[in-house]
This record gives sequence, structure tokens and C-alpha cells, in this order.
Amino acid sequence: MARSLPPHQPPLAGRTPGSGEGDGGEDDGVVDPRDGLGVRGQDPRWHDVDNAVTDDEAPEVRVNNESKVSRVDTGQLEAVPAAVGRFSTWRARRRAARAEEAAAAEPAEGDESSTVVPFPPSGHRRRRRRRLTGLLVSLLVLVVLALVVFFSPLFATRTIEVDGATLTSPDAVQEALSGFQGVPMTRISKQDIKDSLGDVPQVKSVDVVFHPPHTIAVQLHERVGVAVVEDGDSFVLVDSEGKQLSTGPKAKRPDVPLVAGGRKVLSSQKFTDVSDVLAALPADVLSRLDSAAAPSGSAVELTFKDGKKVLWGDASQSELKSQVVAAFVKAKATADASEIDVSAPLHPVVK
Repeated sequence: MARSLPPHQPPLAGRTPGSGEGDGGEDDGVVDPRDGLGVRGQDPRWHDVDNAVTDDEAPEVRVNNESKVSRVDTGQLEAVPAAVGRFSTWRARRRAARAEEAAAAEPAEGDESSTVVPFPPSGHRRRRRRRLTGLLVSLLVLVVLALVVFFSPLFATRTIEVDGATLTSPDAVQEALSGFQGVPMTRISKQDIKDSLGDVPQVKSVDVVFHPPHTIAVQLHERVGVAVVEDGDSFVLVDSEGKQLSTGPKAKRPDVPLVAGGRKVLSSQKFTDVSDVLAALPADVLSRLDSAAAPSGSAVELTFKDGKKVLWGDASQSELKSQVVAAFVKAKATADASEIDVSAPLHPVVK
């Protein structure tokens, strides 16, 4: 606590300022230690000080055992803080200063010229904003790219080239693939094209090649007709699985064997056995064949164009039987034979 004036030496007991002791009451002229410039009672400044202290009724401050008493000027004293410590006092002052600064920063009511200057954003917020901006820009670029690639006419299909159509009608193929015209190639898969040609009976498999930006090449692998069956006044060309490939008049019969039994035989075991036999025959022998039948169970009979018959038996040992038949058909010694039995290929019989 600051003092207005440094404390002075109090008079001894039984003495008062201005009274002497031993010399008839003369003033001892005690020097006041407050400034060292005069003697109490001789310096006129002390008269004013004593009067001021008396008039203001300055409180007495007791020190230690009350043997020393000083008077202070209360106008220069600070209030003693509450008993909460220096840190609490400092914190209270700091809060009060912040409140004053905040009040001063608020624009006066009705003052349009007042401007509040915001604090600059922190570095962390700037980095986070940059990352968020970069992410949004990347997403926007991906969306635009997807729209361009998958939905714009930039890669739209304009030409579909079809090769390998022999039994298949080109118009039927183009009609099956017409749904892909104008569709972006990025939205078309090979399986989509194969599925679209699944209803074309002559097509067994398909190879697809994309030629960006506007062309699709389709290579057809058609089924191979191995026989015909009668259907009224026409013939139906079928493959080894009994799949019907085309229909034509009897006058234009394809150069393949005729399987007896009509269309109903196509779903029976007889046709399966006949088909296995036809597949085992060499091409030069197959070209001489006129018809095939399975009259009794799985026993297969072949008839050649010159009228010669071959009793094949069942479909077992087909490879060996085909070699025996090829040898007899080409041999001059059996050129006049009417029947060749190879049901037991190791012991063939020629009649």
C-alpha cells in the first residue's frame, strides 16, 4: 500500500511536537525525515501539512505493538483487494479491460460510418477451406466428364458393321442391333450385343469389337446345318443340336442328309444318335450321303446317293466305324455292294 508521506519518528512518551524537555520546553527541532529540508516548527510547509491532516481527520495506522503511529493521506491510497490473491485481481482487471474494448468496438447506434474490422481467419481454417474447395472442384470435374462420356453424342454409335452372315438374314441382324444406334459406346457392352442376337436362330456365337468413336464391328459365328427334316411341302435345315436354321421348298433342298421322322424327331434320342454319327463321318463320305434314320431304337442306318446302305448300329465306336465305312465306300471291290454292316467294326460284313 502506497503512502502519501514516509512515516516520521513519533515523539517520545510524554512529549508533543513543539514542546521542549529539560531546557524549559523549547522545541528540540526534530528533523522530519520526509524530505530532510527543514526542521519541524521552523519550516512553514509543515504548518499546512498538519492542518490538512487535522482537517481531513486522516486515520491512524497502527504498526506492530502500537508503539509507532503514522498519519497518511487517504487521497493517495489504493483500495485493498479482496482476499482472493493477486492472480484473481489481475484476471478481473483483464476481463474489465476486454469488456471496455468490446464496448468501444461496437458501433454507436445510428452511426452508419462505423466499421467493424474482423480478425483474419486462422491458417487451419484456410487450409481446410482449400481442401474443401479442391474436393468440390474434383467432384464437379468428374460429374462433367461422366456426362460427356456416358450421355453426350461425342461417342454415339453411328455405324454397326456385321460380318459372317451366310444363313442369317442381314436385315434381321440389323433390326436386332438397331436399338444401339445413337447410344454412346461407353454404355454398350459386348454381352448386350450378344443378348440382342440371342433370338436369331442361325447365330451360335458373336465377337464384338468397338472402334471409337462411332463404329461397332460384329462378327457372327453361325450354326452349321447338318441335316434337313421334312415339314409338309418344305424342308427345315437343322444343326447338330436340332436347332432349326431355315426353311425352304423341297425343290431347293440343301446338300445335307435327310433325317426321317419330320420335326418331331428333333427332340428325340433318335436324332441325337443320328447327329453323333453324322459328326463322325469324314467330309468326303458325308457329301455322298442321302439320308439317315434310326428305325429301331438306337440302331442307325445310312443311305448313300447311289443306293448303298450302311448298318451302323449304335453310336459306340463311331470313330472306328467311320474309318471302316470310308474304306469300303472308296474301295472298287465294294463298289457294287448294296449293304455294308459295320455294327461290329472289327468284323464288317459286305453284301
